[in-house]
Amino acid sequence: MNRDLVVDIAGGTLLKQLGIDAPALIETPISDEQAAAGAAILSGLGAADYLGGSAFNAARIAALLNARGRELDLAFFGIAGQVDGRAPHMEALSEWGVAGGCVRRSPAPPATCLAMVEPAGRTLLTAAGANAGIASYLRDGSGELARNLAACDLVHVTSFLDPESPGLAADLLAAARRINPRLLVSLDPGAAWIVPGGEGFERLLGQADILQLNNEELAHFGSDPTAIAALGGRLHGESWLIVARTHNDVALHQGRAGLPVETRRLPESPLPEMIRDSTGAGDTFCGAFLWHFCTRPDAVLDAARRGFALARAKVGIKGPLRAEDVVGTNESWGD
Repeated sequence: MNRDLVVDIAGGTLLKQLGIDAPALIETPISDEQAAAGAAILSGLGAADYLGGSAFNAARIAALLNARGRELDLAFFGIAGQVDGRAPHMEALSEWGVAGGCVRRSPAPPATCLAMVEPAGRTLLTAAGANAGIASYLRDGSGELARNLAACDLVHVTSFLDPESPGLAADLLAAARRINPRLLVSLDPGAAWIVPGGEGFERLLGQADILQLNNEELAHFGSDPTAIAALGGRLHGESWLIVARTHNDVALHQGRAGLPVETRRLPESPLPEMIRDSTGAGDTFCGAFLWHFCTRPDAVLDAARRGFALARAKVGIKGPLRAEDVVGTNESWGD
Protein backbone atom coordinates (compact mmCIF):
# COMPACT_ATOMS: atom_id res chain seq x y z
CA MET A 1 0.00 0.00 0.00
CA ASN A 2 1.30 3.39 -1.03
CA ARG A 3 1.00 7.07 -0.26
CA ASP A 4 1.08 9.20 -3.42
CA LEU A 5 1.75 12.94 -3.35
CA VAL A 6 1.16 14.70 -6.67
CA VAL A 7 1.89 18.33 -7.55
CA ASP A 8 2.28 20.34 -10.75
CA ILE A 9 5.88 21.53 -10.58
CA ALA A 10 9.11 20.85 -12.44
CA GLY A 11 10.76 17.70 -11.09
CA GLY A 12 14.19 19.31 -10.96
CA THR A 13 12.98 21.68 -8.25
CA LEU A 14 12.50 18.98 -5.61
CA LEU A 15 15.54 17.01 -6.75
CA LYS A 16 17.68 20.07 -6.06
CA GLN A 17 16.07 20.73 -2.67
CA LEU A 18 16.66 17.14 -1.55
CA GLY A 19 20.20 17.03 -2.94
CA ILE A 20 19.40 14.06 -5.18
CA ASP A 21 21.70 13.68 -8.17
CA ALA A 22 19.25 12.21 -10.68
CA PRO A 23 17.63 13.38 -13.91
CA ALA A 24 14.07 14.65 -13.99
CA LEU A 25 11.21 12.98 -15.89
CA ILE A 26 12.08 9.42 -14.83
CA GLU A 27 11.42 7.25 -11.76
CA THR A 28 14.20 7.23 -9.16
CA PRO A 29 14.30 5.18 -5.93
CA ILE A 30 15.01 7.19 -2.78
CA SER A 31 15.33 6.48 0.94
CA ASP A 32 12.45 6.69 3.40
CA GLU A 33 14.15 9.71 5.00
CA GLN A 34 14.33 11.52 1.67
CA ALA A 35 10.71 10.60 0.98
CA ALA A 36 9.61 12.07 4.32
CA ALA A 37 11.48 15.30 3.64
CA GLY A 38 10.08 15.48 0.11
CA ALA A 39 6.55 14.78 1.32
CA ALA A 40 6.80 17.69 3.76
CA ILE A 41 7.98 20.01 0.99
CA LEU A 42 5.28 18.92 -1.46
CA SER A 43 2.56 19.14 1.21
CA GLY A 44 3.63 22.72 1.81
CA LEU A 45 3.13 23.37 -1.90
CA GLY A 46 -0.44 22.05 -1.75
CA ALA A 47 0.22 18.62 -3.25
CA ALA A 48 -2.69 16.23 -3.58
CA ASP A 49 -2.22 13.38 -1.09
CA TYR A 50 -3.75 10.04 -2.12
CA LEU A 51 -3.78 6.56 -0.63
CA GLY A 52 -2.71 4.19 -3.38
CA GLY A 53 -0.90 1.04 -4.38
CA SER A 54 -2.02 -1.32 -7.12
CA ALA A 55 -3.86 -3.85 -4.94
CA PHE A 56 -5.32 -1.09 -2.76
CA ASN A 57 -6.62 0.77 -5.82
CA ALA A 58 -8.29 -2.40 -7.09
CA ALA A 59 -9.75 -3.13 -3.65
CA ARG A 60 -11.17 0.40 -3.47
CA ILE A 61 -13.16 -0.09 -6.68
CA ALA A 62 -14.38 -3.58 -5.74
CA ALA A 63 -15.48 -2.26 -2.35
CA LEU A 64 -17.33 0.73 -3.80
CA LEU A 65 -19.15 -1.55 -6.24
CA ASN A 66 -19.92 -3.90 -3.36
CA ALA A 67 -21.27 -1.19 -1.05
CA ARG A 68 -24.94 -1.38 -1.95
CA GLY A 69 -25.70 -5.10 -1.77
CA ARG A 70 -22.57 -6.46 -0.08
CA GLU A 71 -22.71 -9.41 -2.49
CA LEU A 72 -19.10 -10.35 -1.73
CA ASP A 73 -17.05 -10.74 1.43
CA LEU A 74 -13.88 -8.76 0.68
CA ALA A 75 -10.54 -9.07 2.47
CA PHE A 76 -7.12 -7.48 2.00
CA PHE A 77 -3.69 -9.06 2.44
CA GLY A 78 -0.51 -6.99 2.68
CA ILE A 79 1.40 -4.53 4.87
CA ALA A 80 0.07 -1.19 6.15
CA GLY A 81 2.42 1.62 7.15
CA GLN A 82 1.78 4.61 9.38
CA VAL A 83 1.46 8.33 8.69
CA ASP A 84 1.63 10.62 11.73
CA GLY A 85 0.80 7.73 14.07
CA ARG A 86 -2.23 6.60 12.06
CA ALA A 87 -2.76 3.73 9.64
CA PRO A 88 -4.86 5.51 6.98
CA HIS A 89 -5.08 2.52 4.64
CA MET A 90 -6.52 0.40 7.45
CA GLU A 91 -9.03 3.13 8.26
CA ALA A 92 -10.12 3.25 4.61
CA LEU A 93 -10.48 -0.54 4.34
CA SER A 94 -12.62 -0.58 7.47
CA GLU A 95 -14.81 2.24 6.13
CA TRP A 96 -15.32 0.31 2.87
CA GLY A 97 -16.23 -2.95 4.63
CA VAL A 98 -13.05 -4.77 3.61
CA ALA A 99 -11.67 -7.16 6.24
CA GLY A 100 -8.12 -6.29 7.26
CA GLY A 101 -7.36 -9.00 9.78
CA CYS A 102 -4.61 -10.45 7.57
CA VAL A 103 -2.85 -7.12 7.05
CA ARG A 104 0.43 -6.74 8.92
CA ARG A 105 0.80 -3.32 10.56
CA SER A 106 4.21 -1.68 10.39
CA PRO A 107 5.54 1.36 12.26
CA ALA A 108 7.33 2.38 9.06
CA PRO A 109 5.69 4.81 6.63
CA PRO A 110 3.80 3.38 3.66
CA ALA A 111 5.66 3.07 0.40
CA THR A 112 5.78 6.65 -0.88
CA CYS A 113 5.63 8.07 -4.39
CA LEU A 114 6.40 11.75 -4.90
CA ALA A 115 5.08 12.75 -8.33
CA MET A 116 6.00 16.05 -9.96
CA VAL A 117 3.97 16.69 -13.09
CA GLU A 118 4.97 19.10 -15.86
CA PRO A 119 4.10 19.40 -19.56
CA ALA A 120 7.06 17.22 -20.59
CA GLY A 121 6.08 14.32 -18.31
CA ARG A 122 6.39 13.14 -14.70
CA THR A 123 9.27 12.88 -12.25
CA LEU A 124 8.65 10.07 -9.75
CA LEU A 125 10.64 9.58 -6.54
CA THR A 126 9.73 6.31 -4.81
CA ALA A 127 10.60 4.85 -1.40
CA ALA A 128 9.83 1.30 -0.24
CA GLY A 129 8.66 2.18 3.27
CA ALA A 130 6.76 -0.61 5.01
CA ASN A 131 6.76 -2.67 1.81
CA ALA A 132 10.41 -3.50 2.49
CA GLY A 133 9.00 -6.18 4.81
CA ILE A 134 7.03 -7.99 2.10
CA ALA A 135 9.41 -10.97 1.85
CA SER A 136 9.06 -11.68 5.56
CA TYR A 137 5.28 -11.38 5.29
CA LEU A 138 5.04 -13.78 2.34
CA ARG A 139 7.24 -16.47 3.92
CA ASP A 140 4.31 -17.29 6.24
CA GLY A 141 6.25 -19.55 8.60
CA SER A 142 3.17 -20.49 10.63
CA GLY A 143 0.99 -21.28 7.61
CA GLU A 144 -1.72 -18.94 8.90
CA LEU A 145 -1.62 -16.74 5.80
CA ALA A 146 -2.05 -19.74 3.49
CA ARG A 147 -5.03 -20.94 5.53
CA ASN A 148 -6.68 -17.52 5.28
CA LEU A 149 -6.03 -17.33 1.54
CA ALA A 150 -7.51 -20.81 1.16
CA ALA A 151 -10.76 -19.52 2.65
CA CYS A 152 -11.17 -17.23 -0.38
CA ASP A 153 -12.83 -18.04 -3.70
CA LEU A 154 -10.52 -15.73 -5.69
CA VAL A 155 -7.30 -13.89 -4.83
CA HIS A 156 -5.92 -10.96 -6.86
CA VAL A 157 -2.12 -10.61 -6.75
CA THR A 158 -0.15 -7.49 -7.74
CA SER A 159 3.58 -6.83 -7.89
CA PHE A 160 6.14 -5.59 -5.37
CA LEU A 161 9.62 -4.34 -6.21
CA ASP A 162 11.25 -6.97 -3.95
CA PRO A 163 12.99 -9.47 -6.28
CA GLU A 164 12.16 -12.40 -3.98
CA SER A 165 8.44 -11.68 -3.94
CA PRO A 166 7.30 -13.56 -7.10
CA GLY A 167 8.69 -16.90 -5.91
CA LEU A 168 7.48 -16.36 -2.35
CA ALA A 169 4.00 -15.47 -3.60
CA ALA A 170 4.01 -18.61 -5.76
CA ASP A 171 4.93 -20.77 -2.76
CA LEU A 172 2.20 -19.15 -0.67
CA LEU A 173 -0.46 -19.68 -3.31
CA ALA A 174 0.62 -23.30 -3.80
CA ALA A 175 0.24 -23.85 -0.05
CA ALA A 176 -3.24 -22.29 -0.12
CA ARG A 177 -4.22 -24.49 -3.05
CA ARG A 178 -3.20 -27.62 -1.20
CA ILE A 179 -5.91 -26.66 1.29
CA ASN A 180 -8.43 -25.38 -1.27
CA PRO A 181 -7.83 -26.73 -4.81
CA ARG A 182 -10.78 -24.65 -6.09
CA LEU A 183 -9.06 -21.34 -5.29
CA LEU A 184 -8.84 -19.02 -8.32
CA VAL A 185 -5.92 -16.61 -8.75
CA SER A 186 -5.91 -13.37 -10.74
CA LEU A 187 -2.41 -12.00 -11.41
CA ASP A 188 -1.53 -8.44 -12.46
CA PRO A 189 2.27 -8.77 -12.58
CA GLY A 190 3.23 -5.45 -14.14
CA ALA A 191 6.58 -4.70 -15.73
CA ALA A 192 8.26 -4.95 -12.31
CA TRP A 193 7.88 -8.74 -12.45
CA ILE A 194 7.50 -9.39 -16.18
CA VAL A 195 10.71 -7.76 -17.43
CA PRO A 196 13.13 -9.46 -14.99
CA GLY A 197 11.29 -12.78 -15.35
CA GLY A 198 13.11 -15.65 -13.67
CA GLU A 199 12.27 -18.95 -12.03
CA GLY A 200 10.18 -17.44 -9.25
CA PHE A 201 8.06 -15.47 -11.69
CA GLU A 202 7.59 -18.55 -13.88
CA ARG A 203 6.25 -20.46 -10.87
CA LEU A 204 3.94 -17.56 -10.09
CA LEU A 205 2.58 -17.60 -13.65
CA GLY A 206 1.87 -21.28 -13.05
CA GLN A 207 -0.48 -20.31 -10.21
CA ALA A 208 -2.52 -17.80 -12.26
CA ASP A 209 -5.94 -18.65 -13.68
CA ILE A 210 -6.54 -15.07 -14.87
CA LEU A 211 -3.63 -12.99 -16.20
CA GLN A 212 -4.18 -9.22 -16.39
CA LEU A 213 -1.92 -7.38 -18.88
CA ASN A 214 -1.74 -4.00 -20.56
CA ASN A 215 -0.74 -3.66 -24.20
CA GLU A 216 2.98 -3.19 -23.53
CA GLU A 217 3.10 -6.16 -21.17
CA LEU A 218 1.33 -8.43 -23.66
CA ALA A 219 3.81 -7.33 -26.34
CA HIS A 220 6.64 -8.55 -24.09
CA PHE A 221 5.20 -12.08 -24.26
CA GLY A 222 3.97 -11.80 -27.84
CA SER A 223 0.50 -10.88 -29.04
CA ASP A 224 0.01 -13.23 -32.00
CA PRO A 225 -2.30 -16.26 -31.54
CA THR A 226 0.58 -18.73 -31.22
CA ALA A 227 2.31 -16.65 -28.54
CA ILE A 228 -0.94 -16.19 -26.62
CA ALA A 229 -1.61 -19.93 -26.67
CA ALA A 230 1.94 -20.56 -25.45
CA LEU A 231 1.52 -18.03 -22.65
CA GLY A 232 -1.77 -19.62 -21.64
CA GLY A 233 0.01 -22.95 -21.44
CA ARG A 234 2.25 -21.49 -18.73
CA LEU A 235 -0.75 -20.62 -16.54
CA HIS A 236 -2.58 -22.77 -14.00
CA GLY A 237 -4.81 -25.66 -14.90
CA GLU A 238 -6.61 -26.58 -18.09
CA SER A 239 -8.80 -23.47 -18.26
CA TRP A 240 -7.29 -19.99 -18.27
CA LEU A 241 -8.08 -16.39 -19.20
CA ILE A 242 -5.75 -13.64 -20.41
CA VAL A 243 -7.26 -10.16 -20.13
CA ALA A 244 -5.36 -7.78 -22.42
CA ARG A 245 -6.11 -4.06 -22.05
CA THR A 246 -5.20 -1.33 -24.51
CA HIS A 247 -6.08 2.37 -24.36
CA ASN A 248 -8.91 1.73 -26.81
CA ASP A 249 -10.29 -1.75 -26.11
CA VAL A 250 -10.03 -5.02 -24.17
CA ALA A 251 -9.38 -8.51 -25.55
CA LEU A 252 -10.28 -11.68 -23.66
CA HIS A 253 -8.23 -14.72 -24.67
CA GLN A 254 -9.74 -17.86 -23.13
CA GLY A 255 -8.22 -21.30 -23.31
CA ARG A 256 -9.61 -24.72 -22.44
CA ALA A 257 -7.92 -28.10 -22.69
CA GLY A 258 -8.03 -29.55 -26.18
CA LEU A 259 -9.78 -26.54 -27.71
CA PRO A 260 -8.48 -23.58 -29.76
CA VAL A 261 -8.03 -20.28 -27.94
CA GLU A 262 -11.22 -18.22 -28.07
CA THR A 263 -10.70 -14.45 -28.39
CA ARG A 264 -13.44 -11.90 -27.78
CA ARG A 265 -13.01 -8.12 -27.91
CA LEU A 266 -14.87 -5.04 -26.84
CA PRO A 267 -15.54 -2.57 -29.67
CA GLU A 268 -12.77 0.00 -30.01
CA SER A 269 -13.40 3.30 -28.25
CA PRO A 270 -10.90 6.14 -28.83
CA LEU A 271 -9.44 7.89 -25.81
CA PRO A 272 -11.17 11.11 -24.76
CA GLU A 273 -9.40 14.32 -25.72
CA MET A 274 -8.87 15.33 -22.08
CA ILE A 275 -6.82 12.92 -19.95
CA ARG A 276 -6.56 14.39 -16.47
CA ASP A 277 -4.89 11.52 -14.58
CA SER A 278 -4.26 8.01 -15.88
CA THR A 279 -2.54 6.74 -12.71
CA GLY A 280 -4.42 3.73 -11.38
CA ALA A 281 -6.65 3.25 -14.44
CA GLY A 282 -5.44 -0.33 -14.90
CA ASP A 283 -6.07 -1.09 -11.23
CA THR A 284 -9.53 0.45 -11.56
CA PHE A 285 -10.22 -1.91 -14.46
CA CYS A 286 -9.05 -4.93 -12.46
CA GLY A 287 -11.14 -4.08 -9.40
CA ALA A 288 -14.30 -3.60 -11.44
CA PHE A 289 -13.66 -6.59 -13.71
CA LEU A 290 -13.06 -8.96 -10.81
CA TRP A 291 -16.05 -7.73 -8.79
CA HIS A 292 -18.33 -8.30 -11.79
CA PHE A 293 -16.68 -11.65 -12.55
CA CYS A 294 -17.18 -12.87 -8.97
CA THR A 295 -20.82 -11.80 -8.86
CA ARG A 296 -21.64 -12.96 -12.42
CA PRO A 297 -19.05 -15.61 -13.38
CA ASP A 298 -20.75 -16.42 -16.70
CA ALA A 299 -20.63 -12.80 -17.92
CA VAL A 300 -16.91 -12.31 -18.57
CA LEU A 301 -17.40 -9.91 -21.49
CA ASP A 302 -19.72 -7.77 -19.38
CA ALA A 303 -17.06 -7.77 -16.66
CA ALA A 304 -14.62 -6.34 -19.20
CA ARG A 305 -17.18 -3.73 -20.29
CA ARG A 306 -17.66 -2.62 -16.72
CA GLY A 307 -13.94 -2.47 -16.02
CA PHE A 308 -13.32 -0.49 -19.21
CA ALA A 309 -16.12 1.98 -18.42
CA LEU A 310 -14.76 2.70 -14.95
CA ALA A 311 -11.17 2.96 -16.21
CA ARG A 312 -12.39 5.55 -18.71
CA ALA A 313 -14.13 7.44 -15.92
CA LYS A 314 -10.90 7.32 -13.90
CA VAL A 315 -8.71 9.00 -16.54
CA GLY A 316 -11.15 11.92 -16.63
CA ILE A 317 -10.56 12.97 -13.01
CA LYS A 318 -7.57 13.63 -10.80
CA GLY A 319 -7.08 11.06 -8.07
CA PRO A 320 -9.08 7.87 -7.48
CA LEU A 321 -12.75 7.41 -8.30
CA ARG A 322 -15.17 8.34 -5.54
CA ALA A 323 -18.30 6.54 -4.37
CA GLU A 324 -20.56 8.83 -6.40
CA ASP A 325 -18.58 8.07 -9.57
CA VAL A 326 -19.08 4.34 -9.07
CA VAL A 327 -22.74 4.53 -8.00
CA GLY A 328 -23.63 5.97 -11.39
CA THR A 329 -22.18 2.95 -13.15
CA ASN A 330 -24.02 0.61 -10.76
CA GLU A 331 -27.30 2.20 -11.78
CA SER A 332 -26.49 1.83 -15.48
CA TRP A 333 -25.94 -1.91 -14.90
CA GLY A 334 -29.14 -2.30 -12.88
CA ASP A 335 -27.30 -3.07 -9.63
